[in-house]
Amino acid sequence: MIGFKLTPKNRYSVSKLYPIIGGKLFKNFNEIMEHIKNGKLNILIYSFTSLQRDKIAKEIEIINKIKKEKKSTHPILIAGGPHPSGAPNDTLKIGFDFVIVGEGEITLPKIISKLNQNKELNNKIIMGEPINDLDEFDKINPMTPVEITRGCPYKCGFCQTPQIFGNKVRHRSIDNILKSINPNSDVRLITPNAFCYGSETGTKPNIEKLELLLKKLREGKGKLFFGTFPSEVRPEFIQKDTIELVAKYCHNKYLHFGAQSGSDEMLKLIRRGHTVNDVLNGVDLCKDYNLIPKVDFIFGFPNENEFHRKESMELLNYIIKKGGKVHAHYFMPLVGTNFEGSSPTPLDKKTLKTLGQLSQKGLVSGSWSYQRDVQNIQ
Repeated sequence: MIGFKLTPKNRYSVSKLYPIIGGKLFKNFNEIMEHIKNGKLNILIYSFTSLQRDKIAKEIEIINKIKKEKKSTHPILIAGGPHPSGAPNDTLKIGFDFVIVGEGEITLPKIISKLNQNKELNNKIIMGEPINDLDEFDKINPMTPVEITRGCPYKCGFCQTPQIFGNKVRHRSIDNILKSINPNSDVRLITPNAFCYGSETGTKPNIEKLELLLKKLREGKGKLFFGTFPSEVRPEFIQKDTIELVAKYCHNKYLHFGAQSGSDEMLKLIRRGHTVNDVLNGVDLCKDYNLIPKVDFIFGFPNENEFHRKESMELLNYIIKKGGKVHAHYFMPLVGTNFEGSSPTPLDKKTLKTLGQLSQKGLVSGSWSYQRDVQNIQ
């Protein structure tokens, strides 16, 4: 038997792999232990983030203890996802047998096939083979929305996406997307930047392809949501022609995009690839088209100072005055990124107080306390 450990944070990963591999989905660790003790589990697959690392490590320690007591090699433990891709050696250290770095749809079945044939694998760390044609993998578990684009050409210093999916953008065809959705249900899609759909480079919109996609999706009976949860858009992609498509075809109340900072200097340091003016333009266009801008900010970047935060708070307040919402995060140095191993900058009392007051009014959401255990992922 092949098993997947399913958590609220890895549903998107598992939804792509489970239809290909099959097996059993485990939501409960006790159920996994029951199958191991009864000798019914041959391969167990985990996908997890850095924030889940310590909890997963404890589970793997328990599993390996049982394996040792039973003098058994089963279950063979395979890991993939954000943390294993960014820190494969650490993932082996906590007790996994094999780690897949990057995409797993092609590579995981090959590994399982070799294991089933008792063939020896040359390496414990295995580079995932990237998918060139997303249409080839259209068996999608209905637990999640349909992924329409994969990969990101930008190199934000805090982001793990390029580490997992690479810099080359790949798009699922419109026909394949239509085949993969339920035309009678509301439609939400997964993409690193909704407005880049159809673009060869992912650096500028392809309006013709974008409109064709939305037009076809709109023919269904459900409501269409685009550029909002669970995906977003980049601020420089918010232009008159892109936002008009949302107004014309979609049922969005919000348009979700990332500012990350209100300081142009900080945006350059984190290699974000856009300016503060791009954010201001996006906010104003949302207002013009009766959309509520929902904007992400990150506080506590390395080398961030009070002047940078002051600029961010000024932009944040501008968004709120325009009727927008803000989602604020505290910087975390994720493994596999340019900022891996760096230390977050503590926030000053004034910033913390202001964010807290805005949160009480329902204008800002998120978590920005630097007391969180960020040291666990350094």
